[in-house]
Amino acid sequence: MTVTNYRRIERRRSTRVTLAVPLRVDGQDLSGESFIRRTQSHTVSQFGCMIPLEEEVIPGEVLVLMNEYTRQSAQVRVVTTRKHRAGKRYLGLEFTSTNSANFWKMAFCKPGARSLKRQYGIPQEGTGSY
Repeated sequence: MTVTNYRRIERRRSTRVTLAVPLRVDGQDLSGESFIRRTQSHTVSQFGCMIPLEEEVIPGEVLVLMNEYTRQSAQVRVVTTRKHRAGKRYLGLEFTSTNSANFWKMAFCKPGARSLKRQYGIPQEGTGSY
């Protein structure tokens, strides 16, 4: 039996997008030392992001992200920490305020929404062109 149109149920609140945005991260590591690091996002969503970061922090820690393009800052909470094979540590971050919804300056699709696909060779309605 083959399943041709299998779509798993989306459990995230918004879609994730692979996007490298230069960021500045301010926070404290496990020893209580303050740090400021430049990094970039790995993936982003309407509610947060995943970033590589060398400093060790614990889930629940609050950090400050600054988008280096827009100079907008937002507080984030560390949700997950993951160490990858190459020794890099990735942090899953969630915005602490709903005011940060437009931090990435982009619109996100609703979870489970179908991607837009254009069929070539079929004229678009009302345009008379391909």
